[in-house]
Amino acid sequence: MTDHTADGWPDKYSDPRDRPHPDILRVTVESFDEAREDTLEAVDTVADGESTPAVVSFATVGELRKILTDRRIELLRTLLNTDGAAESISALADDLGRDYRTVHDDVSLLADYGLLFVIDEGQSKRPYLPYERILLDVELAGGESGEEPAPA
Repeated sequence: MTDHTADGWPDKYSDPRDRPHPDILRVTVESFDEAREDTLEAVDTVADGESTPAVVSFATVGELRKILTDRRIELLRTLLNTDGAAESISALADDLGRDYRTVHDDVSLLADYGLLFVIDEGQSKRPYLPYERILLDVELAGGESGEEPAPA
């Protein structure tokens, strides 16, 4: 998990808008060993000058489903459709037709898991999604339960 500031937001060392980001965020279910191997391959790819998606991995399908609820996916889609940023959490809540507190909690949780960033602009917190697309990459194989850890 990410370290947090006194007000509960993830501690960011710099503005995420100032850092390069790939066009695609890949969300997957895989074991720690698979995620580590994918990360090492991505490092080699980037070292060769090629682009690679950002990756967020979950250990089980159940964990992914717990975090990526229909409402949180709707929130991410809304950000994708507004060039990746909302003016504020209040504005995002208005766009979604939802209560500020629930949107605030969803933004905070998604930021904790690295699925979006929060830009701190003094009194305002701006949800920011630097990707053009989010790819959900979940492999289901026969005989496996969605609650079992991903195979090693």
